[in-house]
Amino acid sequence: MKTLHKIVLTVFVCSLIWIGLADAGEARKRISSMANDYSNLSDIEAEIRFGRDLSARILGNYKLLKDEKKNKYIGLIGTGLSQYAGRPELKFYFGILETDEINAFAAPGGYVFITTGALVQMENEAQLAAVLGHEIAHVVKRHVVRKLNIKGDQGSATGGFASMIGGATGSFREAFEHSLLEAEEILFKKGYGIEEEIEADQFGILLSSAAGYAPDALRNFLIKCKRFESGNPKTDSDHPPHEIRIQKMNITLQAEGLLNTNNAKIRKRFYDYIQK
Repeated sequence: MKTLHKIVLTVFVCSLIWIGLADAGEARKRISSMANDYSNLSDIEAEIRFGRDLSARILGNYKLLKDEKKNKYIGLIGTGLSQYAGRPELKFYFGILETDEINAFAAPGGYVFITTGALVQMENEAQLAAVLGHEIAHVVKRHVVRKLNIKGDQGSATGGFASMIGGATGSFREAFEHSLLEAEEILFKKGYGIEEEIEADQFGILLSSAAGYAPDALRNFLIKCKRFESGNPKTDSDHPPHEIRIQKMNITLQAEGLLNTNNAKIRKRFYDYIQK
């Protein structure tokens, strides 16, 4: 079954890259130059374990959509993108949250979720790939991990922070619980800061372009969703307004020479899997 899954994934991903190969190649080079070396096994283990627990908190707030066809499709798109992300030590997981909210979440270690509300607003597969790419970027660039200083014990994949999930008590467990609450605050209330969001937008654009998708898809989706943005943002939110992100994306698209490409958007397949 694993071999069959790899064959299906390969065929599926290859079908994405039928156009714009030169642009995709340049995007892959840029992603490679932006990638960091995460070789500390203890830190990686801590990142994955923390992300697993944070994912459980996400699923405590939202119901996971039970639709095999849609979930398989999202998983194939996401897994295809993750092959270019520069974190081969991580296995990425993708799921759909059953809510009208227009949103997506990523937990450290490779756990990515998108809402049914966001999918309803999308027009094609390129926009789906761009949003997933944006969330993958938060994982790749370790935004939550760095903000909360999540680390393992030097020389031991089971020590330090990584051990907190494994039954540790007292001050260690309290510290871990506090970090989870801080991570929830970032995901559900405050959001990421402007530097992290712009970095994720830039990386997401390059990542979806690397897979052969239209590089302006993320910008176009954000423009469409701008009308849903509250005119009175919460005072405790760190998340930048859509307008600022759109402006920064235009700069990125121009700087990377991605304004006039004919990369794929793929409407029919997206409609067949998601909108039917």
